[in-house]
Amino acid sequence: MSRLHDMMEELERQRRRGNFRGAENIAKLEMKNYELEGNTPYYNFYRGVLWYLYDFPHEAMMHFDNALLTEDRDMYYVHKFKGVVSLESGEFERARDSFEKALAEASDPADIASAMNALANTYLRMGQPDRSLDLYREALRVSMNANLDELSETILANIGVAHVNKGDHEGSIRYFEDAMLLAKALNDDRGMRICLNNMASAFNNMGKHEDALAVYNDALHYAGRADDRYGLRVIYTNIGYTYRMMGDVHHALEYYTLALGTAQQINDREGEALAKYWITTLQKGEEQAAAS
Repeated sequence: MSRLHDMMEELERQRRRGNFRGAENIAKLEMKNYELEGNTPYYNFYRGVLWYLYDFPHEAMMHFDNALLTEDRDMYYVHKFKGVVSLESGEFERARDSFEKALAEASDPADIASAMNALANTYLRMGQPDRSLDLYREALRVSMNANLDELSETILANIGVAHVNKGDHEGSIRYFEDAMLLAKALNDDRGMRICLNNMASAFNNMGKHEDALAVYNDALHYAGRADDRYGLRVIYTNIGYTYRMMGDVHHALEYYTLALGTAQQINDREGEALAKYWITTLQKGEEQAAAS
């Protein structure tokens, strides 16, 4: 395996654990090393990774376009990151094309399963859950045959999300439960948070709001243990939504306010805007009810 392969595995491991600073430091160190070596293609690749981590997709893509890597199928990572940036920017067809190129470059089971999972994510975002489920199942087969438990955990959770998107909320639960079994075995608190949050959302979609609140509270426990502040913001927002669906404006405001404070701490602009919207909307509703 190439040096880049090893670095990408470690970077992804740090990101999965919520250690974004650790991932950033890996990219910074490698970028500096390649700059000192005068290796422009690999310098551009890590520069692109940093721009991606800093949420500057245009700048990231510009550097990935100039990262013409030559060692041992390293272009797999260029195509994969270009796919990730495109997917997060809503350019689904471009993302699909990049992930297909990554899959063509993939050589080991981890890269093959990861590329399939990313391609499945793209089809899900394109509104094709059946196509995404076919890819998720194939990715899971590859992952489980290679004993890639962390990746299998992620894919199982994604299968659950695909069932939610199909409207099969009850059917999604068993996939979240299977993913949680792996997360527990791996002591993956962040993975537990993600699975529990998704499961609670499924309960909400079934109208089981009390069950959803209980599961969200379990998710808060794991997010706290993992120091996953983005996860905390997501769960606070979802609890606010749940109370809003139950007609409990007081508790909804309480949790949207917690979501707002957490979003501001981590510079989560999207989360901040969503919390502000619902706080303002609910407060206006209370004022109008008091005046009538």
